[in-house]
Amino acid sequence: MIKGIIIGHGDFARTLLDTAERILGRQEMVEVISNTNLSCESLTQMIKEKLPKNSKEVIIFVDLPGGSCAISCMNLMKENRELNIICGVNLPILIEFFLLREKYSVAELIPILIKKGRDNITQIGGKSGNAG
Repeated sequence: MIKGIIIGHGDFARTLLDTAERILGRQEMVEVISNTNLSCESLTQMIKEKLPKNSKEVIIFVDLPGGSCAISCMNLMKENRELNIICGVNLPILIEFFLLREKYSVAELIPILIKKGRDNITQIGGKSGNAG
């Protein structure tokens, strides 16, 4: 089973996991990290401590590309180029991860997750601004 680490600003990561678990039930092999009151260096160290020995078997989910959480992950990539990081995590990505993480390898799963996240961003009703 592929391990997941969800990292976010404030309570975002915990809330995302709690919501996914309300839908799917309790999940194992998942860690939640908040950047609250942490420097980038402290956050980087916390993430490093949560990584399994085989970092190829983990996907790190980050809330915001370019934020302190993503920067901390990029700092870890200086030591370990094999880290698998998805920025811009949303609920559809996380649910798909939990449903498929025992069926696919990390390399197979990442494009599936990214597609799921993108496909679930849509407008319902209203005008899209593309009126001709």
